[in-house]
Order: sequence, then structure tokens, then C-alpha cells
Amino acid sequence: MDRLRDVPCVVVSQSSSLCCRPCCFQPSINFTIRSNATNVETNDARHIADSHGFGDAWIHEEATLFGRSITHCCPGARQTRYVVHSGPIPNALLVDDNTCCNCVVQDGLTSPEFQSLDPNQIGNVEFYHEKLYTNGINCGFGDKRCPCCCFLPYLETMDPNGRKIGASQYICDACLLVPKVDVFDEYDRHTYRVRPDTCVGGLCVQCRCGGEKGRCCRIPWKIRDPITHEPVQSSHESTGEDAQVTSLWTGLKRACQKKNAYFLNFPEDASSNLRATLTGTALLIDMSFSEDDN
Repeated sequence: MDRLRDVPCVVVSQSSSLCCRPCCFQPSINFTIRSNATNVETNDARHIADSHGFGDAWIHEEATLFGRSITHCCPGARQTRYVVHSGPIPNALLVDDNTCCNCVVQDGLTSPEFQSLDPNQIGNVEFYHEKLYTNGINCGFGDKRCPCCCFLPYLETMDPNGRKIGASQYICDACLLVPKVDVFDEYDRHTYRVRPDTCVGGLCVQCRCGGEKGRCCRIPWKIRDPITHEPVQSSHESTGEDAQVTSLWTGLKRACQKKNAYFLNFPEDASSNLRATLTGTALLIDMSFSEDDN
């Protein structure tokens, strides 16, 4: 985990397909993490394994059947754990990356591709993100939604020994149409606020277009000072952008498979623990705002 201190940016890319996997068919969702990358290669996991002989990092999720089944009606509510590994990407994740429209009910905590394998024994566990059951960011079906303003989704980041090194917490305030996440360090100090730019006097989210591999009308979540809410400086000078979490265009094939990817541009002054925590922020954004589209 210490090497994160020298990594200016990463791409957190979803490996598990959610195409035709609604409700009880949704699996635990796995990811790869590529350092110093600003876009998503085609067939991401295999590209890393074949071209470099190793993966920068990979993530497996452990989530119950009930928790995964309620994702659409209560996004972000499920109890889950995302375990971050370093080392070679396992074959199970390569199978996962090439699986599409597999309507199989997962009966265990990990996706079917791992079968009888224990992913915790594959590669070194660097840290993990976990949460218990909470409210979703909203509750309801289809376009009939009621926003929730208490007991909201979060992810606590732990080192391999179970020591808390940070946390990400979804926040509800008077501006219900502007989503926001607060990031805390290992001492529970409010370190960053992560939210999009706004318009209409701060009442609405402002979309952006353009940028390398950026989605049209994307919504960058800027990483901000917790007091002034001004964007903090990025540690990746070549992008010319503020520190942020922003969604990427993953290509037609991966888009049809409902695989998301996020470019995470770390703040210049962020410690390795905070950078690890911010990868959890990207996962919290994904589970709260993307999975309910399935």
C-alpha cells in the first residue's frame, strides 16, 4: 500500500458484467486497478495479465444474496466488503472479465468465477473497504423514488490487520439534487468533500463534455477542501485537471456489458492511507449511483 503515495492517478475498472443480471441475478462485483492510467484498454484484465505479467491491483467483493438483490430499489444499502489485492490477476478474474449475460444466481459471498477458490488466499491483501446494511441513497422502484437522509451508505477502509485508516460517507443536506461524499482520515478528521460542480445557484449538478476518453455529459466528482469546498490540486500534472473521480467511456463492448470505469486523480498532498480511502470513495459512488440502473 505504501507505493500508493507515489501514484498520481489510477483507473478503477469494473470486471464483472451486469448485463441481464438484475435483482437476485446480480453477482458480487470485481474490479481491476491500473496505476498511472487515464483510460480503459479493451479487455482490461487480460490486457494487464498478458502484456505486463502482473496486475497493479485487483478487487473482489463479498456480498450476500439479499444485499445484492435489493440494489435496484435501495442503491448503496447492502452489506459488503471490497478486498484489494496486489500481485498477479487470478484466472477467475479473467473469466469474470469475459463473462456476459450469465443469469446465474450466486449463492455465496464471492462471484461464481471463483468457485471453490478463496480469493483472500490469492495475492497479498493490501487493504479493504467494508460496510454494514444501511439505507440506500433513495428507496423505491423505477422513477418512484424517495430520497433517504439518515443512516446513509458509507465505506470504511481498513488495513490488512483490521485497523481503520479512513472512511467515505454519503452526505444528505438541503441540496438534495447535488450528491456528495465526505472523506475522513484514520483519526476521523474531515479531510475532503467529493462532489460535482454545480449550477443554478448550487442547486443542480453541472455536466461536462470532452476530455480524453471522457463520457459525453459526464459528471466529474471534484475532490475539495472540506471548509471552502474549492477543488484541491491534482498530483497528476499532465491531465491539467483538479483532483477528482470521473467516469470513463469504456468502449462499446464494455458499455453494453454494463461495466463502469473511473479515473481517480489523487490530491497532491494525499497520504497513502487517504489514497487507499479514495479508491473506496470511487466504489461507493459506483454502488450508489450506477448499479441501480441495472
